[in-house]
Amino acid sequence: MSHVLIVDDDVESRQGLREALTDTGHQVSEAGNGVDALAYARHLRPDLVVSDILMPQMDGFALCRACKADPALQDAPFVFYAATWASGPDEALARRLGATRFLIKPMADAALVGVLRDVLDERERADGPRGEPDLPREVESWRLYNEALIRTIETRLLDLQGELRQTREVGSAASAIIAAVAQSPLLVSLSDTHGRIGYVNARFEQVTGYTLDEIRGQTHARLRASHGDAGPDFEIRATVLAGAEWKGEFEQRKKSGERYWERASISPVRNADGEIAHFLRLAEDITAPRQAQEARDMLQARLLETERLESVGRLAGGVAHDFNNLLTVVIGHAHLLLQDLAPTDPMRADVTAMLDAATRGSTITTQLLTFARKDVVHPVVIDPADALGALGQMIQRVLGPDIRLGMSLAPDAWPVRIDPARFDQMLLNLVANARDAIAGHGVVDVSLTNMTLSRGAGAAHGGLPAGSYVAVRVADSGRGIEPAALPRIYEPFFTTKPRGEGTGLGLSSVVGTVEQAGGHVQVERTGPQGTAFLVLLPRSNGRPSPGPRDSAAEALHGTERILLVEDEPAVLDLLRRTLEAYGYTVVQAGTPERALAAVDEAIAPIDLLLTDVIMPGMNGRDLAERLRARDPRLRVLFMSGYTSEVASGRGLLPADAALIIKPFSPTALAARVRAVLDAQATVS
Repeated sequence: MSHVLIVDDDVESRQGLREALTDTGHQVSEAGNGVDALAYARHLRPDLVVSDILMPQMDGFALCRACKADPALQDAPFVFYAATWASGPDEALARRLGATRFLIKPMADAALVGVLRDVLDERERADGPRGEPDLPREVESWRLYNEALIRTIETRLLDLQGELRQTREVGSAASAIIAAVAQSPLLVSLSDTHGRIGYVNARFEQVTGYTLDEIRGQTHARLRASHGDAGPDFEIRATVLAGAEWKGEFEQRKKSGERYWERASISPVRNADGEIAHFLRLAEDITAPRQAQEARDMLQARLLETERLESVGRLAGGVAHDFNNLLTVVIGHAHLLLQDLAPTDPMRADVTAMLDAATRGSTITTQLLTFARKDVVHPVVIDPADALGALGQMIQRVLGPDIRLGMSLAPDAWPVRIDPARFDQMLLNLVANARDAIAGHGVVDVSLTNMTLSRGAGAAHGGLPAGSYVAVRVADSGRGIEPAALPRIYEPFFTTKPRGEGTGLGLSSVVGTVEQAGGHVQVERTGPQGTAFLVLLPRSNGRPSPGPRDSAAEALHGTERILLVEDEPAVLDLLRRTLEAYGYTVVQAGTPERALAAVDEAIAPIDLLLTDVIMPGMNGRDLAERLRARDPRLRVLFMSGYTSEVASGRGLLPADAALIIKPFSPTALAARVRAVLDAQATVS
């Protein structure tokens, strides 16, 4: 390892040469003038001296002459590394003084180190010590030295005058560039080839919250939103070191922790030797336009989803309408069969199973209509504790013998306004979901409490306004909901159950019921310890309506004349038989036109019109209005398996019309008919 003494009054020049030499294994000492250099040389005995010419106190020529005159130093090679203003006579003088090389600045580090290595190798190959240099006479030597020094100074002064003019011009341009960078609306930063930041502009500080002092020496990975993601940094460095520009987008993190998006361009900056020395990063804060685009994309996705669900809803509603007509026939005939069979008849079990299956089918159509928002809702004020208490035995049957039911019902629970049948169905759907989540033995807890939401607390509950609510919780000890499935659990027809074991409409219908009642449903918790659903229903200020009274079979009978209008032959025949079984006289018609003709031919007045709503040609309301024009006392009961016109308010039914929804049992039909006949005429 060779020892090199660098002599130069310019600190940056010394630093650059020192780094180049130490990187190649040399030991380096430095001096800023000839006097210090001579003292160091006599003490350190360097293997090589590299010196500038013009320096304070003692210049390079004088230093070289002194070294060559010193027996202890004369064998050390002396290399001049001078500025571009040095001339041919300067090099000649340097040679006469004993210099080994005369080099002109600037040189690439590799080239300069190569020349110095050659000089050292030449010294190693030299045989024996060098003799006294062949110097001119002392007077002649000093004359030449002084002439060279004067010439050098004059040349340098002229160069400095030119450089001063150029510096002023360049300085003016540089000032403009610096001001432009500092005031740029882009986030500007300059880093070394290892990514360490050396400069950032005001916009960078404004957006990120970091000052230059805080970020200097750090890398841009500090700003990365995902701190462990170093992949982009390797790609960027490789791209820019290859001389190419890298472009891309990042999600970054401000000093405050807030996230923002930027679009960045990173390009190489080369030094005077053509080497890549820095990375220039120009970035634009694109958080606002990106959020706007994400909002547009989300809105578009919601629009497409809404259109899809509307399409599916129309299909579901149509299917439910046709299915309800079929179920009306099945359920009605099953009830008629049970009435005809003796209590001990073995056929009763078969008919009961058939009736149960049809009833479950009716539940599915109810869910379809709920999803399609085409079911008819009859909200009343109920006591939820009474309603839940009455469901206890049915809930236990749904759960089966292996699952324990726990119920905790607040006796002072506030009343709520909701369709009672829909409330029951909502609870049974949640309980069925809880049952299906439990493998083997387990527990399902159903609780009912009052809850008051303060202002601002509604944000955690679907944005509900502050106020009083009744909270229904259904919790299970099952396996929980998979995180991937959680966002889709309320989606119609989505199910995690095996094929054939779920319709995907249970939770969807729960949401429909709760939202129509002005409430909110949410998953309160889920995990390996089970899932809990929370339903919040707004408190009602009304008084709970009394429950339906059990009617004796005799009270449902009557002798009035009923005009029955239904375009489905099987349903028409079943309803005729049912009404006649309860003692009524039935005039039946398959179309509204035939119904009008039947009234014209009737020998006695009609007491009640029982008509379907949607029929070919004339609809049920038009028929009722024409008959009421003839007899204002005529009572009317509408029936339908699918009444989109009721939900959409298209006017196909009066707002206060009496209505019974298919499918229904013979008893339910008889009770509804009796109630309409006994009530005041209200249909208009």
